[in-house]
Amino acid sequence: MARPRLFDRKQKIPADLGGFSPSSAINAIIATVTYTQPLLILFLLMTMIGVLRMRRHGKFLLTIAGVLGLFLVSWHPAAWLFSRHLEARYPVRPFPPAPAQAIVVLSSSTSPPHFERPYPLPDKETYQRCEFASWLHKHWQPLPVLACGGPTAERRQAVSLTMRQLLERAGVPSTMIWTEERSRSTHENAVFGAEVLRQHGITTIALVVEARAMPRAQACFQKEGLKVIPAPCEFVEFESPQEEFIPSWLAIKRNEDTLHETVGLAWYWLRGWI
Repeated sequence: MARPRLFDRKQKIPADLGGFSPSSAINAIIATVTYTQPLLILFLLMTMIGVLRMRRHGKFLLTIAGVLGLFLVSWHPAAWLFSRHLEARYPVRPFPPAPAQAIVVLSSSTSPPHFERPYPLPDKETYQRCEFASWLHKHWQPLPVLACGGPTAERRQAVSLTMRQLLERAGVPSTMIWTEERSRSTHENAVFGAEVLRQHGITTIALVVEARAMPRAQACFQKEGLKVIPAPCEFVEFESPQEEFIPSWLAIKRNEDTLHETVGLAWYWLRGWI
């Protein structure tokens, strides 16, 4: 999958609290931590300590640093700038720049079925990727589409099965959809996905993920000996000028994604996966 984290956010707090312990509580909290949350806490603490120091000693440098950090993390122009090292290499265009033999789309995540909703629900990234892959199938080349994504937790169905349903609803024939149902990370997407592609004699693929996630995903599939034609489905762009210059949660989310991919690239390089 394209969005693994240092701490697996897909882990859930057990419903049965009979085995509750301080260590299990700490592990449950750590499992939900994102990359930007520690930064926000750090900048808030810097601001608070700076205010106290300013009142006592008249020094305000720490306060300025804390406020500036909070502002940059939540300001869209800064989020756009921070994402350039990931996205700038990919031109914004509707069609991939070269022909391919298959379209490969990676999963993000799904919400598990509930009593009132007895079916898994794809998240925004999974939905957008499948929509773009099906659009390419209809308007670019009628290629087979490989959906990569295993279960997000034990005893759950593979995300790629939900993706198959999305692709079929978008008009991709069932016979043109392949699924890879074992992977739990971008690295495994490439390893297990490459096995499926080799079985069909595929050596060149159009890869569908967001532009920010493309460098790591592309490098993983190239590591498996495949030629990759990038087909990014989303970029960090300015939308409403009036709103984009106002600090917002959306900029925090974009900075979270950028930091996640930057750390992921370093981690995959250290592991020899790219």
